[in-house]
Amino acid sequence: MKAVLSAVLTTLLSVSSFAGSLYDVKIKDVSLYDVFKEQGVPEAALQRSFEFLDVNAGKTIRVNAKFRTKTKTYMDEREITIKEDSMAIIDFSKPSNERRLYILNLKTGAVSKHFVAHGKGSGVRVAAKFSNIDGSKMTSLGLYIAGNTYYGGHGESLNLHGLETSNNNAASRDIVIHAASYVSEDYVKSQGRLGRSWGCPAVAPGIIKKVITTFKEGGLIYAYHKDLISSAVKNPDLQEVQPENDDEDIDLPEEEESVRKAAK
Repeated sequence: MKAVLSAVLTTLLSVSSFAGSLYDVKIKDVSLYDVFKEQGVPEAALQRSFEFLDVNAGKTIRVNAKFRTKTKTYMDEREITIKEDSMAIIDFSKPSNERRLYILNLKTGAVSKHFVAHGKGSGVRVAAKFSNIDGSKMTSLGLYIAGNTYYGGHGESLNLHGLETSNNNAASRDIVIHAASYVSEDYVKSQGRLGRSWGCPAVAPGIIKKVITTFKEGGLIYAYHKDLISSAVKNPDLQEVQPENDDEDIDLPEEEESVRKAAK
């Protein structure tokens, strides 16, 4: 299944945009693409997301998913139809004290920017290592489709399904979007950075409902790093850049590592 998904995705992303594509959409006589670019959305990530949606929006795909019941948890496949009204880009080229989650409305051209955490294994203030390996506590790069929700330790959380070899273990690794108290402007002001998850793109509690409503069951989310687009394909187990002037690796109050240790 993983090999098939990877091969299909690689083929689809190489197809040129057809007539009636997102590149042809205009907002007040300005192309949607330029509207997003002028609002600071990274261009390479924008191009890749547009190309994917041009080919796949409205289609139903099968993904690996984790099913959680009262008696057991297990992996199986399920179908999801890809939405065409919104998408998100997370620019992990930026440090965590910057708003690097872009939520894009494909109908109006509106862009909202938010804080989002990365995994403890990926770095401190700057995410420099990315992996698809379970237990790495690293964030995974690549295209995701959002699935359904479940209630866990962080409240209602949104399942993610990785579509590439760099993130296709997302479901089995429990890589989800959840709310966390260590993701906020106040936390950045007091600590100089966000807290870190165990690999999940955690968001502020104040926006989790918006994220779930917007992306549940088919929303596209692209976790991106400007220097690691090609290496995510060549080496899915680990992609790495050299961080510049990153902070000391200390577990701060409330971030995932500290909370988990306290729970024990």
